[in-house]
Amino acid sequence: MANVLPGSKKASSPKPEDDALIYTSLLFELNLKAQDAVRDFALHDIDDKEGLETKRITMHDAFTELYENVAAFSEQVMIEDFDMNYLKGRIAQTEGEAKEQLEKAVDELVEQSKKNLADLWMARVLAWLHQAAAASGPFVESEHEDKQRNASKYLARVYTMLEKPFSAIPQKADGTQKLRRVALGLQAYNLLKQSHEETDDELTSILGKNKSAEAEFYDEFLNELIGQESTFRQAFNPFDELIWRDILSSFIFEQATDLYNEAIPLFKKKKDLKEKLTTITSWKSNTAGLSEVYLAMTYTDIADSQMRAGNLEDASKLYAVASDAFGRAEKCFRETLALQPNAEQSRLDKEHKKAQSLFCSAEASVNILTELIRMNNKTESKTTLKEIFKNLEKAEKLAQTRELVGAIKEDLKTFSFVEDLLKKKGDDISGIIDQIEFAKDLRKTGLIQDISKALDEATIKMSKKPAESLDSIREALNTLGILLSLDVEDEEVGKLRNKTLALLNNVKYMIQFQLSSQLQHGVKFISSRILENLHAEEAASYYKIVGEKETADELMDLGKLALATAFASEAQVYSRQSDQWAFRAQIERLNAFEVLQDELAQLEADDPIDDVLETHDNTINKIKQTVASFEAAANELDSVKGKQIRTKNNVELQVKQLQGVVMKFRGDLSRMEAAKNDFMAELMFMKGERSKAKIHYSDANDQLREAVGNYTVAAQVFQSVGDAQSAQNVDGKAKTTDLLARSVWDNRQRIERDQSPSPKGESELAALYLGTSGQ
Repeated sequence: MANVLPGSKKASSPKPEDDALIYTSLLFELNLKAQDAVRDFALHDIDDKEGLETKRITMHDAFTELYENVAAFSEQVMIEDFDMNYLKGRIAQTEGEAKEQLEKAVDELVEQSKKNLADLWMARVLAWLHQAAAASGPFVESEHEDKQRNASKYLARVYTMLEKPFSAIPQKADGTQKLRRVALGLQAYNLLKQSHEETDDELTSILGKNKSAEAEFYDEFLNELIGQESTFRQAFNPFDELIWRDILSSFIFEQATDLYNEAIPLFKKKKDLKEKLTTITSWKSNTAGLSEVYLAMTYTDIADSQMRAGNLEDASKLYAVASDAFGRAEKCFRETLALQPNAEQSRLDKEHKKAQSLFCSAEASVNILTELIRMNNKTESKTTLKEIFKNLEKAEKLAQTRELVGAIKEDLKTFSFVEDLLKKKGDDISGIIDQIEFAKDLRKTGLIQDISKALDEATIKMSKKPAESLDSIREALNTLGILLSLDVEDEEVGKLRNKTLALLNNVKYMIQFQLSSQLQHGVKFISSRILENLHAEEAASYYKIVGEKETADELMDLGKLALATAFASEAQVYSRQSDQWAFRAQIERLNAFEVLQDELAQLEADDPIDDVLETHDNTINKIKQTVASFEAAANELDSVKGKQIRTKNNVELQVKQLQGVVMKFRGDLSRMEAAKNDFMAELMFMKGERSKAKIHYSDANDQLREAVGNYTVAAQVFQSVGDAQSAQNVDGKAKTTDLLARSVWDNRQRIERDQSPSPKGESELAALYLGTSGQ
């Protein structure tokens, strides 16, 4: 089998081309880029308006790029029309049970195709939405025209897909149905406008309904889609992308409000639409209020980030802006009786954000007070202390959470003590600083105990029900913000911060792992595995800082397992596609030669050769992607370091198995490249170009020899890991390919002897293109 035939070259081990695109790697990098962009934006200096706006647009652009490539990957995994048409053609030629099986297969493919279309469409919607939100931000008055143009381009792609029969329903609202209604309504309006006056009742009624339908698309479907995506991405706090969710939500509700406002005057013109008018007015109040709520939450997200970074003055300003936004939301909700509970909640949120603003302002003044006392400036110290009391007393009346109320009460006790000391002390008041520091230490100890207790509760819940541990972690984060306001430089506080963030990301990893296990192989599954890796690595980075190296190493390895699974899943997609493309190449080859042999058909038809060559190239590229993805999976898996995890997950065995798979597909790659050269050889001979035909036959022979070597190595690897079935299958491929190589070389020799090459039969073509004997 391994004998080298005359004319063959000693080939080095083939490797997939460096430019073989692996979407898992690309999406990993883009997810990382998006997360970094969120952090950069959330922690940027709020007084640098221009810089802040640049960071915001960068964040939206990063997510747009991510979803663009998610959409591109989704397109790659979709079934080709060729495959569907082929199966339908087979049904017409089949009877009985076989026909029923084929019909069932077609029905399943149709449903899968619709699901893939929905996933692709929703990825494109998210890409558009980020660009649309980038064009009109919450921090600037003017809009970005370049982003508006980009948004229009992405929206056009969203509309273009609607011609295909599918539905996009995350849970409740069918977004495609709503947008089709908008598109059809717009077409009806444009047609009627040609024969009606602008003030015509029918025309204004259609326009009003169009505006309302578009508003519902924003209000219902986009709201649900954003919620679903933020849950999928585990967006829990500003550092974990919560901020983009709130910005997008504020944007969509603002857009819905504008559209409802445009629709209301149009509905007022028709008396029979009075009931609809009442409903839309209520919806408008709701979307207007929600737009302000999410705007408030956006400012809160940034304020939380600033507070945890110790930037108390910036945090105070942002909480005040958030409070104002909640106040505007309250007014909107008050307009409708059914929305009174929302109004009341907004009132409470308004007061609480005001309390947070006042608290941060008071804490920011403590450093000023300390410096004044150190300088023995009694008069100014009293003035500053008076301002601190004023802010804290107001905050105490408005605060809504146990953590903030407790912190304010502790501050009031501390500064009441300081006030008494200022009254009793003479000119030298510098000694009071020690008392302030002592009180801060007491408070710090109490807060540390509260956070530690919350983290202990979270740790207990994490192993069994990780989602339930989030409440405890959120409580720890709230208290942590207060603790960091006391002393962001303190080593113990810093360690506790890192421990809290380590636990948060550990929980996120575990939730993502559970989510991945519920998903089937595909783009969503691969994306979830990538997020698993990112959450695990993020947690590990914090565990390393706090000295928990064993936990950090374990999470790093678990992240690698997740990423290896993503690579393998992508490889399986390309593997299935390469089989489909190879079969297509075989059919197109036969059809092309039939056309070339029929002179009349050749005159009427376009040259089929370019299409056939493109199909061969597509097949080869799919196999290259398969090889690259399986190789990446093997490398990622082999990078797992922990002995226990390697043993538990049979890493050694899996890596060897994957190495065998890689060699098998390298054999397929060489075989498919040989099939292309064999096709070109026959074509050149038909055209009378014998020298070129011989060169192509020689190349095909070399490539088939190369394939035999790869198959042989793969069979040996499979045999060594105890996979006798795979070893036998690949060994069969090696023997079949060896016979093909001999046949190809014989054809070259026939041309050398001025004889015609032997045409390949159905069985031989099946062996060449599919690696089978053609049964």
